[in-house]
Amino acid sequence: MEVFQVDSRAIVTQPEKWYQPKLSLVSKLKKLIDESGILEDVQKGDIVAVKTHFGDRGTTKTLRSVYIRAVVEKVIEAGGRPFVTETTGLGMIRPRCTAIGRLEIAEENGYTQQTLKAPIIIADGLLGMDFVEVPIDGKYLKKVFVAKAIAEADAVVFCTHFKLHMQSGIGGSIKNVGVGCVAKPSKFDLHASGYPKILAEKCTKCGKCIKICPTNAIQDYRIIEEKCLRCTGCAEVCKEDAVEINWLLGKEVGDRIVECAKGVSKVAKKMSFLNFILDVTPHCDCHPYSDNSLISDIGILASKDMVSIDKASYDLYLNAQPTSDFLATNRFWQWTAPESMLEFAEELGLGEQRYKLTKIE
Repeated sequence: MEVFQVDSRAIVTQPEKWYQPKLSLVSKLKKLIDESGILEDVQKGDIVAVKTHFGDRGTTKTLRSVYIRAVVEKVIEAGGRPFVTETTGLGMIRPRCTAIGRLEIAEENGYTQQTLKAPIIIADGLLGMDFVEVPIDGKYLKKVFVAKAIAEADAVVFCTHFKLHMQSGIGGSIKNVGVGCVAKPSKFDLHASGYPKILAEKCTKCGKCIKICPTNAIQDYRIIEEKCLRCTGCAEVCKEDAVEINWLLGKEVGDRIVECAKGVSKVAKKMSFLNFILDVTPHCDCHPYSDNSLISDIGILASKDMVSIDKASYDLYLNAQPTSDFLATNRFWQWTAPESMLEFAEELGLGEQRYKLTKIE
């Protein structure tokens, strides 16, 4: 047993020992933006899209609004006119599938014009149908439907919550470009092939699919492909599962994401990237919940190259000490191919996997 003397005198601490705002990750983010030069191409008067992900109802590990605000402040300091943006989700009936729902969820999750110091604009319009059609000569896709506000902006800063993803393996800047900056038709094209099809043997002709279709593409309970924008609303409202969609899985989804990113890169101007390797979950922020983090927080990366920043983030993740049993048996979703996605992105000229990390003190 040990004995101790207890001194009743108060312990006086020096304020400068604990009041150190420079240690804040928000302060470090601003310094990273300055020293990396990712905003050096922004000119006075440029309209700058700050692209992030607001999550869904119930998501608790999206990027904190203070980080997005710090980026906005740096854009303003550079002379830009920023707006914070996201696109609608695939589908028609869930809140996140319309601009109204996206804005409501953004507010619930802490993203408002007041907290971000910039207006929020949903880049693909009210229903996710406002787009610019960009031709590409892809392995899978021949055209990409880029969200109109992304195509019209003078610059785009991507603020990406790096995490794992059930389809692409990793969700980084490439995914933020290839999925987050396209309208509904391309969101369908990267998740599925062909067009929805109504199965006559299952259809009860209730009329719900006809009512929800935004382009009047359903006639006599058949889908007219020339009119169909592949929003999947018909499948959502059909209680008889009479609408058939050929959903894809794994490597092909990753490749299609890359091809969509290629289409976006053809029209988006002055792109720069920030990957936040914080709260790394095993799934995307579009899930209505957030699982436990898989590794301890690493930090923030900045680059003008979407491939190198994702490769560096991926390597840092692989070398991190796991904090969850998930990694012991499931280092990635078994049907995904993140390495292949990075290789394909490099092959299409979106950037280089080679990188050099410079630590900002």
